[in-house]
Amino acid sequence: MDRYLVISSDCHTGPPAEVFTDYLDPQYREAYEQAMVGQRKAEPEGTLESKFQGSDRNPDMQQTFLSAEPVKEGGQQGAWDPVVRARELDRDGVAAEILFPVPQTPRGVTHGVPPFMAGLMARSERSALGNIPYELQIAGARAYNRWLAELCAHNPGRHGGAIICPMDDINVVVEEVRKSHKAGLRGGVLLPAIGWATTEVESMYHHPRFEPLWDVCEELGLALLTHPLVSGIDYGDLPGKGLLFASEVFSPPHRTFWFLLWSGVFERHPKLKLVITEAGGGWVPYMLWRFDELYGGRKGQAARQSLTRLPSEYWADHGFIGASPPVGRLEVEQRDVIGTRNLMWGSDYPHFEGTWPYSFERMKVMFGGIPEEDIRLMLGESAVSVYGFDREKLLPIAERIGPKVSDFAETPKYGAKEFASLWTDREALAELAKR
Repeated sequence: MDRYLVISSDCHTGPPAEVFTDYLDPQYREAYEQAMVGQRKAEPEGTLESKFQGSDRNPDMQQTFLSAEPVKEGGQQGAWDPVVRARELDRDGVAAEILFPVPQTPRGVTHGVPPFMAGLMARSERSALGNIPYELQIAGARAYNRWLAELCAHNPGRHGGAIICPMDDINVVVEEVRKSHKAGLRGGVLLPAIGWATTEVESMYHHPRFEPLWDVCEELGLALLTHPLVSGIDYGDLPGKGLLFASEVFSPPHRTFWFLLWSGVFERHPKLKLVITEAGGGWVPYMLWRFDELYGGRKGQAARQSLTRLPSEYWADHGFIGASPPVGRLEVEQRDVIGTRNLMWGSDYPHFEGTWPYSFERMKVMFGGIPEEDIRLMLGESAVSVYGFDREKLLPIAERIGPKVSDFAETPKYGAKEFASLWTDREALAELAKR
């Protein structure tokens, strides 16, 4: 095939708040309406993200995004509209995708989050957004999974929906995973990241209570997923709070790998895979070097009794990067260390800090000039293996919309350091779009 099969390892979805009401069990609808009224009053112009990030999102980046024709045409509505979504995937050259939930805008303008923040935060960190009863968390997760299964069914084979569920009762989680998988959600199980403020050991993934979850994910071929949401810390209304959040929010998802590694989860579950999404990838080479050193040294004596391989070898088989922004050329240039098969490109659609609607231009800059076989792995083939997509069903789509192999022959003039400027440099993007 003279085109690439492209699968985005990181996209987002969620309907406006009012749509969720129909998917909630009737006894919880009033509580949800009350919660949304309270949220609108507390954050009339912001989002849940703004509690942690502040409102100083990059204005140049936003302007670049808002001035794009696909955005002005309503492309963001694909966050909940499957017809618009398929159109934008085609326009972006993306054959299939993994779908994560997103923070709810109080006005429901662009996209929503599962009711009651269901399953997105560790138990010990929910107080950051209010202590939400477990019963409501479960109701919200079930409602979201029902809605997501319906969205995925509109374009069969193209959407891998991530299953969510609060992790309080693992038997309930296992039941919801089985039910959601049967309903068509095949994109993996989203684990709340272990935030820096987490002190509750039952929320940490080396705890044996999670073993039934690892069992069912391995049995069903579902990947474990992590994704940044909050850092787990309230920085207060003090100088630097936004940058402190930005400095630390990507780190909690990383922790999941070493909790599973050192506790022997990967040793006991040789088919289990963990995908760390939208949390960078440049940290991996140092981690692999450091962990191999720990394993071989005096402190690793106990680990060597239960782990039969080096940490870097476990990473090669079990650890993957969902390579959406801020991942870029830097990680591609380090692919021999991170693992070419362990990097999976993502667009972050429909977020303005993602690559849409300039994904084709961004892909050329990220992958241009490297071997075709490597590009095929990172753009889509690895995702086929990790997530179990039906490749034969996706190939006709890729042949119709995928970027051409010849378009990636040229090494970009942008190096790893310059790659980040493409988020804000409208002239550079316009120049790339003309090529």
